Amino acid sequence: MDDKNKKVRLTHSEDYYVKILLNKVKLKEVMTPSPLSVREDAPFSQVVDRMTQHDIRHVPIVDKYDHLVGLMTQRDLYKIQPPHRNMEGLWVYDKDFLNSIILSSVMIKDPFTMRTDNTVAEAIINMVQFKYGCILIVDDQGVLLGIITQLDILKIAAQIIQES
Repeated sequence: MDDKNKKVRLTHSEDYYVKILLNKVKLKEVMTPSPLSVREDAPFSQVVDRMTQHDIRHVPIVDKYDHLVGLMTQRDLYKIQPPHRNMEGLWVYDKDFLNSIILSSVMIKDPFTMRTDNTVAEAIINMVQFKYGCILIVDDQGVLLGIITQLDILKIAAQIIQES
């Protein structure tokens, strides 16, 4: 076997190295930057439009200065109004009903946030402990910078598995 194909002998288990990696990788390296958001004074149906058009389950709610003020999730939307099938068999929402609801009265106010310098390990621990589907990333002034979701974490895990 030549030197190029020679496996490196690890002094610790692979689990040890994965743990070290997750504790070193910062959220700024893996977050989705500038996530799609909706203004707090927008019609509620705009949340549904964002979710359906972009196939996402979490929509941050911001003020006119892009400060994070809330979060709407697909699960919360289903509690307010589950979709129904139209004549073509597509899942739809009653837009007039949704627009009768004031977004700021049903959103999750002051959702949990982290900073860009927090680690993936910290995000995972919070997601598991508090059953968060996503974590919003903000700066020191509360301006929305990014988002990391459970699916993003699974993609990282899949990449680690595929590369080992």
